[in-house]
Amino acid sequence: MRTTACKLFGGKFLIQPWEEIAAFVVSLFAMVLIASGYFFEKKSVYLFCQAAGIVGISLSYFFTKEFFAMIGLGIGLVRTLVFYGFEKRDKPAPIYLASIFASLSLLAYLIVNVGVLHSAKPVDLLCLAALILYAFIFRIRDMKKVRYLALIPTALSIAYNLLVQATVFVVLSYAFEFASCLVSIFKRKEKNE
Repeated sequence: MRTTACKLFGGKFLIQPWEEIAAFVVSLFAMVLIASGYFFEKKSVYLFCQAAGIVGISLSYFFTKEFFAMIGLGIGLVRTLVFYGFEKRDKPAPIYLASIFASLSLLAYLIVNVGVLHSAKPVDLLCLAALILYAFIFRIRDMKKVRYLALIPTALSIAYNLLVQATVFVVLSYAFEFASCLVSIFKRKEKNE
């Protein structure tokens, strides 16, 4: 049985075997959704796939007791749905919205990890940086730029999950997303040549 550190509730949360399995299953679901989004031309379909995948990854973090990552992705889900609404109306999302979502991610980190759980770790900065980058990248309407820029926070997410020893499938989900993004970039290049 794995544990995750936290000064609240006696110092550690136990992660039960069924929670590991549940995290694995929802991560698999999320991986397929997120990765498939990169192959669509319409930004609204991409955002829909991202939103559905975020739900799965958030549940996986819930099962493995990585609460900041879970809450950060919850904010990311709201952000994605808001940007989806702008995309469906064929309008750009204002930059101030990206700034608000980035600020909410930082605020959530300070409240959850520093204030409540007292479990702030330097490695959390990787997750925080990824969430902030996603906030600004998702407002970009040009899918070509999104594909290239999304590689950065996805790589940070892979590093974070490896360092916090997230379940294998969460790490694989982000790795698969990274690979899908690369494949979609090369596929588009071939199409244009």
